Amino acid sequence: MNDTKNAHFKPNGTSSIVIILSLIAIMVMFTESMLIPALPTLQAEFNSTATWTAWILSIYLVVGTVSAPIFGKLGDSHGKKKMLLICMALYTFGVVANGFAWNIQSLLTFRALQGLGLAMFPLAYAIIRDEFPPEKVAMATGIVSAMFGVGTAIGLVAGAWITDNFGWRMTYHSIVPFAIFVTLLAAYLLRESPIRTPSKVDYLGAGTFSVGIVAFLVAMTEGQNWGWTSINTLGLLATSLVFFVLLFLVESRVPEPMIDLTLLSKRNVFFTNIAAFVVGLTMYMMFESITYLVRSPPPVGFGSSIFDAGLLFVPGSILLLLASPLAGAVVNKRGARLPLVLGSVVLSASFLYFYLLHDTKLQVIVGFMVMGVGMGFMLVSMINIIIQSVRQGETGIATAMNTLFRTAGGVLGPTIASVFLAEYVSPLVIQTPRGPVPGPLLPNATAFNYIFLTALGISLVGVLVTLFVTSRAAETEAYEPVKEAAAAV
Repeated sequence: MNDTKNAHFKPNGTSSIVIILSLIAIMVMFTESMLIPALPTLQAEFNSTATWTAWILSIYLVVGTVSAPIFGKLGDSHGKKKMLLICMALYTFGVVANGFAWNIQSLLTFRALQGLGLAMFPLAYAIIRDEFPPEKVAMATGIVSAMFGVGTAIGLVAGAWITDNFGWRMTYHSIVPFAIFVTLLAAYLLRESPIRTPSKVDYLGAGTFSVGIVAFLVAMTEGQNWGWTSINTLGLLATSLVFFVLLFLVESRVPEPMIDLTLLSKRNVFFTNIAAFVVGLTMYMMFESITYLVRSPPPVGFGSSIFDAGLLFVPGSILLLLASPLAGAVVNKRGARLPLVLGSVVLSASFLYFYLLHDTKLQVIVGFMVMGVGMGFMLVSMINIIIQSVRQGETGIATAMNTLFRTAGGVLGPTIASVFLAEYVSPLVIQTPRGPVPGPLLPNATAFNYIFLTALGISLVGVLVTLFVTSRAAETEAYEPVKEAAAAV
C-alpha cells in the first residue's frame, strides 16, 4: 500500500486534475448562482411564497448534506473517481430536468435530484489529497476554491442576462452541454486512486438526519402561516429535536457513522466544522436577502432587473477568486489557522457593514467585496485544516463531513432569511389618478436589518470558534504518513 501511495505523488497528471476539478467548480457555481437573481421571478411564475421559494435553494442543500458523507465514504472504499463520475452524472440529469419543471413541486423534486451531485466537492478534495504532494495541496485546493468565484461571477451575470432575455429555463438548458463535456473529460483524464478504506454506508444515520432537518425546515417555513405556537409547528419542532437526539445515539453506536464522532473528537476537525456551518448559514442568508433587497421596488429596495441584480454580485465574486489562492499561499507559509481567523473577522465585518450601509447599489457592491475576501480565506483554510488533521484513508469522509456542516448551515440560511422576509412586510403604495392605494405586501426595512444583525451575531460566534483551532504544528502527526510517502519518491 505504501508503494502505491508513493507512486501517486509523482507529478504526472496533476495539472489535468486541477483543470478538471476547477471546471467542475465553475460549472456547479454557475448553475447555483444563476438562480439567485431569479428567485423573485420564480416566486411570481409559480405563484409561490417567499418561504417556499427559499426551498429552491434549501432542498438542493438538504439532499447534498446527506449525500456528501455517503458518497465520501463510498469513494474511500470503492474509488473516488468512480463516485465522482456518478455524482456528476446525477447532477447533470438534475440540471436537464430543472429546465422542464412545470410547477414549484416539480422544480423542488428535480433540485433534490441535483443535490445528489453536491458530493462532488468532498470527492474532489480527496482526489487532490491522494494525488498531490503535501506541500502543494494548499495551493491546489486554493485554485479550485478560487473557481467558485469564477463560476459565481459568470453565473450571476450570464444567468441574469439569459433569464432577462430568454427566461430562467434557458439558463439550465445552456449549461447542459458544458456539464456533459466536463463529465466526459473527467472520465477520460482522471485516474482512479488505488487507496481504499473498506467501509459501510450509514443509511440509518442518513435517514435520521434527513427527517430531523426536514421537519425543522418545514416548521420554519410554515410557522408564520400556522402560528409559531400551533400544534403543527410545535409538533414538527419536537419531531426534529427527537430525531436529532436519535441521530446522536445512532452515530455513537454504529460502527461506521455518517457523522463520525471519533473524527469530531479531534479538536481541529470539530471547531473547523462549526466554522463551516457558520459560513454556510450566513452566506446563503445574505444571498437570499440581498437578492430581494435589490429586486424590491423603492423606497426599501432598488427596483433593479435580474441582470442588474446579478452585476452587483460580480466584484465580490472576483475578490473571492483572488483571495482563494492567496489564502493557499498563506496556508503554506504560516499554517491554516491564521487565514481562518482572518477570514472569519473579515466576514463578520461585512455583515456589520451591510447593517450600517445598504442604501445604494455601490454600498451593496462594497459589502459583497468584503464578504468575498472573508469567504475566500475561510473556504481554503477550512479544507486544508481538515486534510491536515486526519489520516489519508479518512480524507473522503472527513471532507464530506465538512461539506455536510457547511451545507447544513446553507440549508438554514435561506429559511431564516425567508422568515424575516415574510414576517416584516408593508404594503407597496401605488400612485393612481385617484390617489395612493395599497399594493402587494413586500419586505420592509426592518426585515433586512434583522437579517443583517442575525448574520452578524452568528458570524461573531464563528470568530470565537476559529480561535480554538490550533496551529499547523499541532496537526502534523496525522499528516506525517503523507509526508513520508512524498519524501520516498
